[in-house]
Amino acid sequence: MIFQDRRETTVAFGCAAALILIWISLYNIRGPGLFYEPQPSLELEEGEDSVFLRHAMNVEFPAPIDYTPIHSVCTQSPNNFRPGLLFSCEEQHGGVGMVRNQILKCIRYAIHGGGSLVIPSMAKRNPKDISDIETSNEVSLEYLFDRSAFIEHLTASCPGMRLYNHASDFPAYENRARKNRPLQLAGDQFEPNHPRTGLSDPWSWRESFENWVREQDVEITPEEPVHVRIGQAYLEYPVHNDSLSFASEFGKILSFRADTRALAARVLLALDQRFELGIDPERPINEKSFFGAHLRLEKDAVEAWSPEEGWRFSRMEDQFKEVWGEIRGSGMEVVYVACGDQSIVDKFSKYIATTIKEEGKEMNISVVTKYTLLGGHDLARLNALTFDQQALVDFLIMFKAGFFMGVAHSSFPWTVALRRHELSVFRAMEGEEKEDGGFANLGSDLLRDELSVIMGMRRDYPYVDPFEWGLWP
Repeated sequence: MIFQDRRETTVAFGCAAALILIWISLYNIRGPGLFYEPQPSLELEEGEDSVFLRHAMNVEFPAPIDYTPIHSVCTQSPNNFRPGLLFSCEEQHGGVGMVRNQILKCIRYAIHGGGSLVIPSMAKRNPKDISDIETSNEVSLEYLFDRSAFIEHLTASCPGMRLYNHASDFPAYENRARKNRPLQLAGDQFEPNHPRTGLSDPWSWRESFENWVREQDVEITPEEPVHVRIGQAYLEYPVHNDSLSFASEFGKILSFRADTRALAARVLLALDQRFELGIDPERPINEKSFFGAHLRLEKDAVEAWSPEEGWRFSRMEDQFKEVWGEIRGSGMEVVYVACGDQSIVDKFSKYIATTIKEEGKEMNISVVTKYTLLGGHDLARLNALTFDQQALVDFLIMFKAGFFMGVAHSSFPWTVALRRHELSVFRAMEGEEKEDGGFANLGSDLLRDELSVIMGMRRDYPYVDPFEWGLWP
């Protein structure tokens, strides 16, 4: 009996040891992100429409990710990925739209360079001053994005690329070249005077990178690996360079946090139930359901794009007037507003009521936000999130709006409008994209199709960043 107990103990110990070895091997290959406790997602309560909520939560993009175009780029050169080279991109900063795009761009450069990748991180903005975004408050990927989905999507679409949670997990990292710090590289370092549309020849980036590495007097080997940190550059990568299909799919490797998708699903359900909009949660966009307005008038926006410096739509009256004109012509009576400052939403609501009265119109416009649509436990969960995490909920709702409108100097509305543009009938009629990498456009605004508008013309802005060429939708 004693020996039987010992045998059972020995077998149990052996199984446990085997599991530990498997875990360690996976850890070294992919990092511990695979084993992170998932974010809270959708806790259904009795009486809730579970089918609606689950469908709404799962429709984040116009269509599920198709790995084929990404896989084609990652595998077109059989020996593209080599041991001994590691890329990282820490502390990416900005609003949600820019952080997302910076991370995608870093990954694209890592694919060009043919190296492994440390799972990206970002800089958390100063909670006491939302205009302070260039902080050293580093937070991990899951601060805004679904970590497990990212690992799954990038691994499936780019099988040659190895992912690591920490640089120190990389094989032989302790023997790396330049132990004091990683090599520092900006994405447009080899073509700093590139045209507005981005790097003129991204395919030459690999050759320029190889020459640059040699100039650093290091050699990429498995025994003495090289760590390259890709720094922040701005909209310099032409996202249509690979192909239209790649540009449409690449952004889908980054999905928003599960808990924010769950909250957005509840917001959508509340909208549908309160106003009887007939929303189909399995459709990305329900036309004529509700109007989505992104009001970019928070403190950080007005400071960055001052009205005194010619930014017309940083003037509250001008932005309100432009949005109201579009609402009035849309025929929709429910307006969902995305804004990080509730006092601005209150002013906008009063502006609409006053304008309707002055114009003598018979209209009943309801202005709502995520705060007015959620209650109880869900509202408490929303309020517990940070400024940028809460913005994810608005992103998700705006993707689904019957019509959407925003300003041209923010990456938020451009990301939303360009993703919605994927479903534009006008885009299909115009043969999809133009040869210069721009977009099919009805022409009366910087971007206008039957689903979205980026308000105003170029003359309404001192300058407009090249979002149409440098953002993955």
